[in-house]
Amino acid sequence: MSNRPRVDSWKEIAAYLRRDIRTVIRWEERRGLPVSRLPGGARPRVFAYLDELDRWLEQGGAAEKPENGAAAEPENRAVIATEAHDNNFRLAAAAIVGGVALLLVGLAVWYGLARPGDPPRQLTIVGKELIALDASGAAAWRHPFAATKFGAPNWRWNHIGDLDADGRTEVLATLEVMRPPSNQHHGELASFADDGARLWSVVADDRFAFRDQIYGPPWTPADLSVYRFHGTTRIAWSIHHFSWWPGLLVTLDTAGNRVGTFVNSGWIRGVDLAPSGRELLVSGITNSRDSYFLAVLDAADPTGRSPEPSGSATECLNCPDGHPLQYIAFPRSDVSRHQPFPAAGPTVVTSTDGRVQVHVLSSESPNIADTIFDFDPDLSLREARFSDSFWEWHRRLEAEGRLQHTAAECPERRGLKVQRWTPAAGWDTLPVQVR
Repeated sequence: MSNRPRVDSWKEIAAYLRRDIRTVIRWEERRGLPVSRLPGGARPRVFAYLDELDRWLEQGGAAEKPENGAAAEPENRAVIATEAHDNNFRLAAAAIVGGVALLLVGLAVWYGLARPGDPPRQLTIVGKELIALDASGAAAWRHPFAATKFGAPNWRWNHIGDLDADGRTEVLATLEVMRPPSNQHHGELASFADDGARLWSVVADDRFAFRDQIYGPPWTPADLSVYRFHGTTRIAWSIHHFSWWPGLLVTLDTAGNRVGTFVNSGWIRGVDLAPSGRELLVSGITNSRDSYFLAVLDAADPTGRSPEPSGSATECLNCPDGHPLQYIAFPRSDVSRHQPFPAAGPTVVTSTDGRVQVHVLSSESPNIADTIFDFDPDLSLREARFSDSFWEWHRRLEAEGRLQHTAAECPERRGLKVQRWTPAAGWDTLPVQVR
């Protein structure tokens, strides 16, 4: 069973995207909003995975050209919250939200729906304030920032829970902040107590020398994961260079002290704890292999660098010592080689029985084509398979004359070859059976 967060109705999908139901239904019909249906019944139930919705937004899925002279809708949730020319709107919205929040608090207390001091449940931004909302949707606390601009908090970048096992709720918020004089986005990870008191914040200032050039701040966020290891809580924060590579996985304790740094020559797009609880699964893009990767790190000491060809432009000269337990570069399929390389990164799905799946994109929306790699609980690669939409793309490319063999005769049905690095053997080729 997958533990990927999802929403399970048109109403929940619309609420997540902050649109009405009619709009999200139209988005699915016209722009490939990734919505799935459960089989059975005249009106099958719908659901959507949150990572796929976020990927669709990042790829501009919500951007719509005007039709028949109609005005286009706002591009996405972040644009609504952050466009500079919407200052007047934000001021008005802040006043409205403030008034509504006070009303909701009063009603919630009156009807017993919420109590003063209830822990926050979600985060939002209005103007230059980070606002924590309680279960009723009222403002539990507000924290102003002296910044010129904010990016809306992505659900993957925040965490609300008892981090230090003291019985109280803490909040981790990753923000994209712009400050003068450069006004470039940089990532800031801030920790707050349940009453809004700021506990600590971290801004990465790392500088790493590669053979082609030196890369330093600003660093922008990509993912956040909180995990338990040997009775302690760790915070795994992935960031990448503002404009280029590399990507960093910065591991912190609950006081904000850094306990590990892993550098990848390419972007890090996600980090997950393996079902065993002993490894971190880091995924993203490897520049030297021009493909997606999965790095398996020791959760006790997630420090080191990606394995790179000696003397190459992607070789790091001053990165931390240490290596992953294994580093896998997934092959690009026939379909992928005839498409723009998807920048969103692979999706890692963990199951309660210990198995792991890595979904590798061959095309972007609509009709996302996946190659699915299955790993056993010991993280050995067992087999691979292709999604139905993969073969739809294959047949489309055949019809366009871009592929010279049919889907039925595709040589990739006979197996794939994965490049794998381990500390003992270095790089080798791992044949993978396709089911």
